[in-house]
Amino acid sequence: MPIQYSLRSNPLTAADDYVANVTSSRTADLDAVIDRMVSQGSSITRADILSVFENFEAALESLLSEGANVTLPFANFSSSIKGIFDSPADTFDQTRHQVVPNLQAGVKLRQAYRQKMTVQKQEATVVTPSLLEYLDINTGERNTVITKGGMAQVTGHRLKFDPTDALQGIYLIDEQNNPIAITIIGENKPSRLMFMMPPDLASGEYTLEVRTKINSDRLRSGRLEKQLTVA
Repeated sequence: MPIQYSLRSNPLTAADDYVANVTSSRTADLDAVIDRMVSQGSSITRADILSVFENFEAALESLLSEGANVTLPFANFSSSIKGIFDSPADTFDQTRHQVVPNLQAGVKLRQAYRQKMTVQKQEATVVTPSLLEYLDINTGERNTVITKGGMAQVTGHRLKFDPTDALQGIYLIDEQNNPIAITIIGENKPSRLMFMMPPDLASGEYTLEVRTKINSDRLRSGRLEKQLTVA
């Protein structure tokens, strides 16, 4: 199966260009690696493979603890120290310093990526506000009616918006596709919005829409699937 990827806008440049975002199909653990080795016709048993992995890990830790750099076909291992030393006479202090591992792809693995790996482009998934349920607080009705001038609530995901940005907010879209901004907001959270409906709404059907910039990206909008009615 090829490596799946999609394209997203590049946030690091002013140009209108894009970067690839690789989508992982799954996470493979040690058991999955052993299963793959067995399925490829390994001449040793699963128990033997697991024992070799355990011995390999112990040997790697032992060599690294001695300050060795370990160079293998698939990965290169070394150690470094994080933290600030106050002077040339300062020494390692576990409260201020930390020994950390360094890991780089080995020569054989890099060659495998250049020569064997294939990719397949997918359509990018656009993350938008998700409106799951609308509650008319005055009547207790859900996903049906709007009380003019009444309090309302919508729950969902990625709903929070920046009220200082004129492009973001809560809107009612009327039957002529005209947006009507909701201006009185009581609660503005990622999973819940509470607000007051305009008191002068005309009778008819409306679509509830939330517009927000997710992760400071481009403006995104999401709509409630159910139509709401002002009697």
